[in-house]
Amino acid sequence: MKCPDCQKLDDSPRWRRLGAKLRGGSRLVVGVLADTKNLLSVAQLSQLQRAFKGADAILHAGGIGDVRVLEQLEPMAPVFAVNGNQDDQVVKYEVLQKVVLNFGPIRLGLTHGYGKPHGLKARLLKEFEGVDVKLVVYGRNFEPTAMQAGEAFFFNPGSFSGTRPEGKKGLDKPRVGLLYLQGRKIEGQPGIPL
Repeated sequence: MKCPDCQKLDDSPRWRRLGAKLRGGSRLVVGVLADTKNLLSVAQLSQLQRAFKGADAILHAGGIGDVRVLEQLEPMAPVFAVNGNQDDQVVKYEVLQKVVLNFGPIRLGLTHGYGKPHGLKARLLKEFEGVDVKLVVYGRNFEPTAMQAGEAFFFNPGSFSGTRPEGKKGLDKPRVGLLYLQGRKIEGQPGIPL
């Protein structure tokens, strides 16, 4: 792997089980969220449990706010996360900036991303240069996205805290997303309102 500051987490036992399930032809359901910003309330956890019911894994694309959020999510499914641009030093110390995960034949790059929306996808691919990711999951700009662009599929769940995409004013409903992976096939449902 050429991406020098990427961390591979697919050697963990729980991730190997997920990869084996995908290689076996089963469909994986992955819950995705970004921009939690703080500990989750009981009501928010309940909403997430409903949204992520049956999920095989959860990805947090940054903007965590408090590392204990990851512990709150863990009972639902294995959690993999990256820090965001506004996370404090405690979160940045505990949680990596970007990771590469192998779901069987699908190599996934998880990052928060940075910068303005214009040119964002090119910057995201550059973050994983030399890694040949087929799926890029990110949280920056909070625009719900599920689209193929060239060789990569880009997925953004939208903002859990209700932050609107850049250039739009006010708050929106909290949003999450679901990824569906089967073999080499990738589908996504971003912007699910809670």
